[in-house]
Amino acid sequence: MTDRLDPTTDAPDEASTVDDDAHASAVTTEARRDADVTGDAGGRAEPADSGVEPDSEAAPTMSSGSERSLPARIGDRIIRRPLAWWRRPWTNDRIVRVSFTTVALLITTYVMTNVVHLSLLPGRDLVFDDTTPTGGDFGAHVWGPAYLRDHLLGGFRLNGWTMDWYAGFPAYRFYMVLPAIAVVLVDLVLPYGVALKLVSVLGVVTLPFSCWAFGRLASFKYPIPELFAFAGLSFALDESFSIYGGNLKSTMAGEFSFSISLSIAMLALGVLANGLRTGRYRVWASVLIAAACVSHGVVLIAFVVPSAIVFSLIWIDRTRWRYAWTVGLTSVLLMAWWVLPFVWDHDYQTDMKYGALTNWWEMYFPLTIPLDIIITTLAIIGFGFSILRRDLNGSALGVIGLVLVAGVYLGKDSIPGLGLLWNPRVLPGLYLVRYLLMMIGVYSLLALIWNAIRDRRANDEPSAYAATGLAAIPAVGVLVVLGFVFQELPGGGNTTLDDGSSVYAWGPFEATTTNKDAEGDGWSSYNFRGYEGRGQYYTEYRQVVTTMEGLGADPAHGCGRALWENSPDNGQYGTTMALMLLPFWTDGCIGSMEGLFFEASGTTPYHFLTTAAMSKQSSNPVRELRYADNDASVGVRHLQDLGVRYAMVRSEEAKNEAAQQPELTLVAESAPWEIYEVAGSDIVVGLDTQPVVVDERLGDGDGAIDERERLLEIGASWFQHPEEWAAMPAEGGPDEWQRIAVTPDLERRLEEGDPNGPRVDIVVPAEPIEPVPLPEVEISNFVLNDQSLTFDVDQVDVPVLVRVSYFPNWKASGAEGPWRIGPNMMVVVPTDTSVELSYGRTPIDYLSILLTLFGIALCFWWRREGDIVHAGPGPAGFAARSDRPDASVTDDSGSEVDVDTPGHRPRDVWTTEPRTEPLVEAPTGSRIEVELVHDDERARPDDEPPVA
Repeated sequence: MTDRLDPTTDAPDEASTVDDDAHASAVTTEARRDADVTGDAGGRAEPADSGVEPDSEAAPTMSSGSERSLPARIGDRIIRRPLAWWRRPWTNDRIVRVSFTTVALLITTYVMTNVVHLSLLPGRDLVFDDTTPTGGDFGAHVWGPAYLRDHLLGGFRLNGWTMDWYAGFPAYRFYMVLPAIAVVLVDLVLPYGVALKLVSVLGVVTLPFSCWAFGRLASFKYPIPELFAFAGLSFALDESFSIYGGNLKSTMAGEFSFSISLSIAMLALGVLANGLRTGRYRVWASVLIAAACVSHGVVLIAFVVPSAIVFSLIWIDRTRWRYAWTVGLTSVLLMAWWVLPFVWDHDYQTDMKYGALTNWWEMYFPLTIPLDIIITTLAIIGFGFSILRRDLNGSALGVIGLVLVAGVYLGKDSIPGLGLLWNPRVLPGLYLVRYLLMMIGVYSLLALIWNAIRDRRANDEPSAYAATGLAAIPAVGVLVVLGFVFQELPGGGNTTLDDGSSVYAWGPFEATTTNKDAEGDGWSSYNFRGYEGRGQYYTEYRQVVTTMEGLGADPAHGCGRALWENSPDNGQYGTTMALMLLPFWTDGCIGSMEGLFFEASGTTPYHFLTTAAMSKQSSNPVRELRYADNDASVGVRHLQDLGVRYAMVRSEEAKNEAAQQPELTLVAESAPWEIYEVAGSDIVVGLDTQPVVVDERLGDGDGAIDERERLLEIGASWFQHPEEWAAMPAEGGPDEWQRIAVTPDLERRLEEGDPNGPRVDIVVPAEPIEPVPLPEVEISNFVLNDQSLTFDVDQVDVPVLVRVSYFPNWKASGAEGPWRIGPNMMVVVPTDTSVELSYGRTPIDYLSILLTLFGIALCFWWRREGDIVHAGPGPAGFAARSDRPDASVTDDSGSEVDVDTPGHRPRDVWTTEPRTEPLVEAPTGSRIEVELVHDDERARPDDEPPVA
């Protein structure tokens, strides 16, 4: 019998009627071990004398799975099963179905590979060109996998610290590492840029296949899974959004982890749906769910969790409850190594304060009015047909869609206690589900029309030939619409209208003047030509990078952090984020204050306050801060407070401002850039006044203010108004440090509704601070490494400021602390003349690793325990609303089989006689429990008219 997890089979199982009978008979696990039968990979029993083709694991020459070695079992899956699949009888129906499946997958995959320029056509491929990808966030993603490869994996770590961005931040603590690992693995055999491009398109290229596999694994009837492949194609090439995640445009904007996660999630949900029906694949379901979740956290929150819960609840009964909770528990444990520290330390992230979108109509209906009406109407029809036919998995998709509709609305307030969820990020899952339901709806309508024409019952299933012809209609329709949108239809081209404007036309159809050519393929071309494809701007870019590299190598200047002017002109290099790669090109010698992962560092707000002051036209992405634009007198102080060695400016306005600051010294030029060195920006410095510890502050209500907001208020108030503080405010410290309370300055408060508001509150000491002067301390022998730093002091017990971002994983040797102080920096009190700060693991890290190891152990345990035996193919008390078990959209009975094949019960011929023979003949001495079932379905070939 073929393992149903193999989505290359033409149907879930050619002898699946035997499987469903085995479900209905409730064969005990003990009997399945003792009976003289062998099961398939899922452990389902089949009579030894059933006459099944050699693909059955009942073959007498094969030993049981428990007696065979692991290599033998692997060989069985890789070699014997595909051969067994091939050797099954090739009936006409099977040939038709396999042919259409093959064509559907080839076409959808071919379209996606060509759109992303992964092509065998001459001059079309760009993925395998040895270039460094650029474009939007994508151009900054170049840094991540390389840092993982060069600095973390060698120490057997999947996350750790880096000094490259934001004065240091926890790399891959708050960002997904699984796609980066894939890049590193591919980089073993391909150039790094090629590896990054290849992995980045995996999600969108495989999404049609994953949607098809979801349909197969969830046992949707032919040709629904094949149409799901076209639904996945429609979603991937949806041009209505570009930053929410999942589609091609979002992927090219840098959200490739999202699309990878979504593709894995579809496989995971298919396996889960299959297991809820059959009791199989607990380990596979757990692993795939966990893999999807650690590939992107938003997919975890906004798609996988709600979808898995809905599927489980719809299928729920006693045994399926056990299946669901064991899979859920194992999945949570497998992802605990990343999710638990993420949640535990989320207060140390930056809330970008992105406002929720409330343009509900545009979000729920993002396409043109005709397309939205067609797609949504067909999706509603698909949901309705699923409910009427009591199709559990189709109904689950509809319920998931409703849950996600509600999630977009409820997400406007983010996640209580955690935040960080921008409500439009729920939309990709909703759009994908809508396309899937659309395919159910359109095929159900076509089948209904076909049956009416043929004078058949409304819920009769068309033959394989008819079903294939009906499925070809929406499949071709999708290709035509996408071809029109991308202006790639044969015979299509631009035509000139009477007013002189040019529009795309194909036959009698003309685009409107507002319908432009799709952007996805052009965006991928732009990205994959790389930095190297930017012509003269690449030369300019390399020159400025080389200049910075030379400063780092010069003993008179040395390595250090660089802050570069935020300017739209930086986009000439391929992306405005191009200079984030300074540490990538200089091997970490020159750090970039700005990095891609804005939310992953608590220092992010202070960096952007500094950038605004040093730039003519900064983007100011962190909302509700009080920016001082293009004011280098403010910017210099910020540069010093953050330990920034080099300031890079390019606009004439910013250059003029920088030239007037005595603390800035011009040390290099690389047109159009001027590079200044910042005086007084050492990373480790002594303090002249003892810090004060700020107590917790209550909010305007009864409870304490959000911790992230409290820390931002304190840090930003001191950072922008140090003259109002007699001492630096710290989050903790020795008992002898003064404790103070702070209060918001109501006169400067800007709230919602104010023309310039809202803004982060400015807080001031509630009572005057009593300054405690400190003796001057000399710092020497400072060494900065990736995961640690060391320095010497000439006296102990004097607080020292360390201008490296704070995080609770930092531990001090030879000093007390560190404690968070000011703009997310650190302060320590040396107890020895030699001090070392190192980034290590905390108890929550060890606990999360332990939990994941336990999850891995559970996988082995579930594998050893075997499958969960359900009482029947559906939940207890559930019956499909049909005279025939194959009338539902969901295929619970398996694939079409040859009526004349010995040992196979044909799917479309149903006996009216009760079955009296036991399903499995038990050998002497074995114990087996068999519950006989009664078949009362009517026998009628496909082409016979309805029985009166």
